[in-house]
Amino acid sequence: MQYLAADLVVVLPGILGSTLSRGPRQIWGYRSVSRLHRLSDRLTQDLALPAQAFTAAERGFDDGAHATGTLRTLGIIPGFLSIDGYDRLVNRLRRELAHLGHGSIIEFPYDWRQSNAFTASRLKAAVEPLLRHRRRQHPEAKLVFVAHSMGGLVARYYAECLDTDKLTRRIITIGTPFLGAAKALAALANGYTSLGPRRFDFGELVRSLPSVAELLPMYDCVGLTPDTLRPLAAATVPGLPVVCQDHALRFHQRIREAVVANGDERPTYHALLSHRQKTATWVSVAENDEVLVHSPQELSQGGDGTVPRCSAAPPEWNDDSGSVFVSGRHASLQQQPHVLIQVHGIVTARPRRPMAVMDEIAVEADPWVAPGEPWTVRAESVEGSNGLVLTVTVSDPASNEVVGHAPLRAQGDGKHTASLRIARPGAFRWTVQTVTTAATPVEPVSDALLCVDA
Repeated sequence: MQYLAADLVVVLPGILGSTLSRGPRQIWGYRSVSRLHRLSDRLTQDLALPAQAFTAAERGFDDGAHATGTLRTLGIIPGFLSIDGYDRLVNRLRRELAHLGHGSIIEFPYDWRQSNAFTASRLKAAVEPLLRHRRRQHPEAKLVFVAHSMGGLVARYYAECLDTDKLTRRIITIGTPFLGAAKALAALANGYTSLGPRRFDFGELVRSLPSVAELLPMYDCVGLTPDTLRPLAAATVPGLPVVCQDHALRFHQRIREAVVANGDERPTYHALLSHRQKTATWVSVAENDEVLVHSPQELSQGGDGTVPRCSAAPPEWNDDSGSVFVSGRHASLQQQPHVLIQVHGIVTARPRRPMAVMDEIAVEADPWVAPGEPWTVRAESVEGSNGLVLTVTVSDPASNEVVGHAPLRAQGDGKHTASLRIARPGAFRWTVQTVTTAATPVEPVSDALLCVDA
């Protein structure tokens, strides 16, 4: 297999990225938006969850709504978040990976209002049976998640906290707020969002959703200046519901503990992020208790307009140099052509031959041979490998002239031998080594050979 074509690729949309219905009526994902001044009332009535949703958020709260598909069009909560759909991402993946077979790419729409911990448990129940079925034909298959925005938190919670069988190979995140976003803090604390001069009262809605609480920033984000920032847990932010803050701290603490406990048995992360858009990164509190958002002056420390750069890569990384830096804004990153190229390249990653020494050889040979008589060299793999590709070269150290060359043949039990004849007398150097294209290189072994008549 040239690359890991057997893997099951799962597309995870972000917050707002799944259509929702309650009974026969669609409550999120409709195309038309009319009467802007009544939009907040309509969305709050359709989407807000009761206070009990925070009581056992990991179990979810059933208010009759369910996800019906991945959003294909625009979805907007004015002044807070927007999403540009997933048609290009999904269609391109299906088209370019069609040769991998039916069922190799699936979409996982979900109720984005619920806690990401609950959604991760639903993800586990959905994908693990599919992977077991796929493994009947491809035993080495694993899970690869392509996740936009908050979908990366769903994949991360599943892989770190719930994937007990270590089935996840890769998590590809596109604009994921690993450590939250200042925009969510402002919306939860102020209880409204702004679109130009207009304010929209979304306080009741956003404060009712565990998923929004889990987007609170977990980095130093509250202060009067960029040099005086403190973490949310050490600050007082007027208007921020205690239940939202406590829930966010517990959610992220569970992930941090799982990352440490998993050690090296963790999936590979690939973070795609935009970092040159003006982005709210920290907040201050005004005299009237309004929470004000601020952006860094240096564009390279911005973000994608929603998720700041400091939050868009896994926090266990020493820095974000391992990220893939792309251009664009948060709502449409997953639709950008250059992002799709990167995702395709990562999904179809090809294994590389090892460049380091993976084996050693012990070599024996007679130190003397008469001209024209057979001379034998014997090499043994320390690892007992019969697959080494070895050659022996005999050369004149004074002129570098090669006076003898032969491949070693495997004899079983990790042993390899070669026999050759040296035509002229002299003092020579012999070297046993692997060929340059060998899959398992070894350090060469050399010694001296005297070729004279008895």
